Amino acid sequence: MTKAKNRYIFQSDKKSSINISSKIKIKTVNNIRDFKDFFKISWLVYEDDTYWVPPLWPEFRDFFKSKNPFWTHSKARLFIAYKNDIAVGRIAAIIDDKFVKSSNQNIGIFGFFECIKDYEIAESLFDIAEKWLISQGMVLMQGPINGRIDVGCGFLFEGFGAAPYLFSSYSPKYYIDFSKKFGMEKFRDLLVYYLDLSPPIPEYLKKAAERCESEGIKLRGFNRLRAGKELDWWVKLMMETFSHHWGYVDVSEEEVRSRFGVKQARWIADSGLFLVAEYQGKPIAFKWTTPDYNQVFKKLNGKIGVVGAIKFLFYKNKINRGRLNFVGIEKKYRNQGIGSYMNYYTMLEMKRRGYRGAECGWIDEKNIASLRTIEKTGAKLYKIFRIYEKQLKSK
Repeated sequence: MTKAKNRYIFQSDKKSSINISSKIKIKTVNNIRDFKDFFKISWLVYEDDTYWVPPLWPEFRDFFKSKNPFWTHSKARLFIAYKNDIAVGRIAAIIDDKFVKSSNQNIGIFGFFECIKDYEIAESLFDIAEKWLISQGMVLMQGPINGRIDVGCGFLFEGFGAAPYLFSSYSPKYYIDFSKKFGMEKFRDLLVYYLDLSPPIPEYLKKAAERCESEGIKLRGFNRLRAGKELDWWVKLMMETFSHHWGYVDVSEEEVRSRFGVKQARWIADSGLFLVAEYQGKPIAFKWTTPDYNQVFKKLNGKIGVVGAIKFLFYKNKINRGRLNFVGIEKKYRNQGIGSYMNYYTMLEMKRRGYRGAECGWIDEKNIASLRTIEKTGAKLYKIFRIYEKQLKSK
């Protein structure tokens, strides 16, 4: 009985409902029925949006399960806005104790925000999230951040009129107006680049590849059949690579292994695109690139199951673009052209497959070194996601 009761993190929350007006009320999510309403709101918001890619229910659901290691150091409250008894908006107020500790500030976040084009509803959602964060001692609210930065963060600020790639956020333009009207200000921008694969690969990258090869550095593909052993070094290198980046939280390897894209590595890692650089037989760097599986997920309408699996296998060979997720290089091997080496062979493989282009990023606007590296490939800035913040004051 206890196990079932605590299956989701919201099931211990008290049931509450606040009337905002005669038509609008805000409810706290505390059961699976409400949670499904929370999930399905996206379909209402994006019903006429041809670019939107439905989220996968299993991934969305599993993030909020109590067994997710993220919740060992975090807590949240989920809210739904109803208008005339129809779920029309949602928000999650989240506090990550490890993020608070690492930033040395009482920062709470809001995430999983979706809302129809009605500011009264959006204001009510922002306001109730703000009040809950204040009640927990927070003095600053940042967002949107869906719990962790790798789950999704930032409202789309520039680059509308294009379909989102795998691991990418997506939101309507009016969310920007909502944020400003509520008194939020820019915290930082996350930059996304587009790599057009029709021109020749820059000669600079080819020379870097030749130099690295002459120095005994070799490339191989990620071995899906030995995914467990690959994860042993990959997770450590990921954590070391991003330990000084904004948003990094020092968590357990178990938590990193549970994340989307990592826990499915055996099934979705593409050995032709996920490259590993080795020196004297030891992995020293990686470049994690994937086909843009969003082109397939769009056809699944949030469901997997048997039919979804068949569709995935059928449509994955029709993918015609890629996504350069990120690169990690051991500290002592940095600034030696290894990133360019891997970029060269990644682009070569994508061109061989007939990919038209690839998305690169996001990259923090303050990460100048990474921005310069990706620009050397010929990639051009084409999307900006913005994270907002607001000082919190007790009311």
